[in-house]
Amino acid sequence: MRLYSIYEKMIDDEQELVVVPDKFSWFAALLTPVWCIVHLMWLELLAYVGVAFILGFVTFFVGEDASWWIGILVAILIGLEAGSIRGRFLERKGYVLKAIVPSSSSDDAAYRYTATRVFAQRQEPKQRPAAPMSPFAETQNL
Repeated sequence: MRLYSIYEKMIDDEQELVVVPDKFSWFAALLTPVWCIVHLMWLELLAYVGVAFILGFVTFFVGEDASWWIGILVAILIGLEAGSIRGRFLERKGYVLKAIVPSSSSDDAAYRYTATRVFAQRQEPKQRPAAPMSPFAETQNL
């Protein structure tokens, strides 16, 4: 089982769900610029280009071997944090994290979330019961 984060946004009285897996992303680790473009994450692409530029500048001081290893570590970090990076991007776009669902696939996670919401809406009472009276209410009238 894997964890999936469910993000939701209301657009014209319809909910739009985005399911983000919490796993290592080889696509994000190996092809970070393409991954950013595919998900339309322009600010993240700009940050990656900035990091690559700084890494290229650092190469002159630490040597090519050290900068190569630093680049590998940055790629691993991006692969590990791909779900979090995408989640923060979605929150910036107005999506709200609604649930974290354990599931075997993203389609199953979306189904479980939707089914749970429908079941919860059916179980809500139509009218809330009156609040019980405070035990101190009688002493206050004296």
